[in-house]
Amino acid sequence: MKSTILKNIYKSICFVLVVAVFACDANVEVDQTFEEILAAQPTVISFAPASAPIQSLVTITGTNLNFVTHAYIGAMEAEIYSRENQHTLIIKVPASATGGIIKLTTDSNKEAASAESLVILYPVPEIKSDIPMMSAVNEVITITGKNLQVVTRVTFGAVNGIIEHQDERTLIVKTPNTGPSPLALTYSYNTVSGEVTLPLKDNYTIDIPTPEVSGFPKAVLKNTQVVIGGTDMNLVTAISFGGTAIATFDVTPTSVSFAPPANLPTGFYVINLIYGGGLVVSSPQVAYINRDVQTYFNFETQGMEVITAGQAAQITANQLNGTVEQPPFPSSTSYHHLKMKSPTDNGSSIAYMRFSLATNTTWKTAFDNGAFNNNPVLHFWFNTNNTTPTLRLYATAAVSKKLVHYNTNGKWVLVAVRLREMFPTVTASDFAGGNYMRMNYLTDNQANIPLEVNTDWYIITDEVLTGIGAVDLTNSFN
Repeated sequence: MKSTILKNIYKSICFVLVVAVFACDANVEVDQTFEEILAAQPTVISFAPASAPIQSLVTITGTNLNFVTHAYIGAMEAEIYSRENQHTLIIKVPASATGGIIKLTTDSNKEAASAESLVILYPVPEIKSDIPMMSAVNEVITITGKNLQVVTRVTFGAVNGIIEHQDERTLIVKTPNTGPSPLALTYSYNTVSGEVTLPLKDNYTIDIPTPEVSGFPKAVLKNTQVVIGGTDMNLVTAISFGGTAIATFDVTPTSVSFAPPANLPTGFYVINLIYGGGLVVSSPQVAYINRDVQTYFNFETQGMEVITAGQAAQITANQLNGTVEQPPFPSSTSYHHLKMKSPTDNGSSIAYMRFSLATNTTWKTAFDNGAFNNNPVLHFWFNTNNTTPTLRLYATAAVSKKLVHYNTNGKWVLVAVRLREMFPTVTASDFAGGNYMRMNYLTDNQANIPLEVNTDWYIITDEVLTGIGAVDLTNSFN
């Protein structure tokens, strides 16, 4: 009874195996274990043709060939092109074969060998078509002739083209992204003495379009992916940032992207996009901030809702953008513009920005123990357009410092203020009752009016960003 059950199980295994892979022959013994079936000894009875060109097919006949996993001609492994059934196996002669007996092996360490050696023939390819003088990157060139199936590679300078189709009469090759031109266009094939390389064109030109960048970033922040858009960006083959090679980057036809170098200090650097074997598209100087940054106001994603005009304000403008150019970085479209029309007797808090929960929910962390390495530094762009307003920075409603009659001389200045040093007694607990930091602009009863304030990009980081031009005005506040 047990023997009958086992026989049925073995028959089922063989049936599933053979139907799925090979198809059972009528004379196959099914009263075997699965391991015994796989361990069958293959044999080689014959092969044809007796002499075969490289890259051609050879048909082997024998027994138990359906379990062969590797084929060799001499010492050279050959591709198993097709397993027809247990009696027929087709292999492909490698381009570098040198002849010898045919040996077959299985995963059960069974071997079979032919009695005779396969003789390898080396046809000589003949190029009959005219070869163009140039092609564009990714363009295909078609080569016609005779015995082209034995060509092993078509090389543009030092780079192999991608062979997209190959048969006896036709060779279709895609032009690689390489240069500089002119360069040698060659083809190679094997002979009994080794590989031979012959010229197709001595002065071949590859047309490499220049990647056109739609815009480089003005600033790059730590751990923030850099994305550069444009056209033909997939032609970029290497990138450097500040002289540091970028090991990993992604390219598409419309963009390149990469992570900034972790060890590059804060500063201004050039991004180089390299293409065509050494040609370069370079950016202007890009600000790189390799520090942790918390952004509060940038006027790209926020508007006038972060600005509150004082009740005593007399102004001609309180809006986004004025007559001065945009700050150098990182924004490119909007900044806050204010003109204070006339002073009051005691000076007037014409307008202010609040570092409040209404505008940013994380502002209070600046005074937490350990926050920003215990050195929170406020930065913001400032341009007074040749006027002299006064700034008043409040840490809380009761604690403030003034920067009196400050003039940027018509330029944008990246102001830095070391908060813990300017407000040494303020702690995070001082904000528990709803207090907030804010920046006021005052006329201080000056006669030279209207006074002007242009400001943008309020951030906090853990050091004064002198590498990108920040000016430390901590000691100028009183």
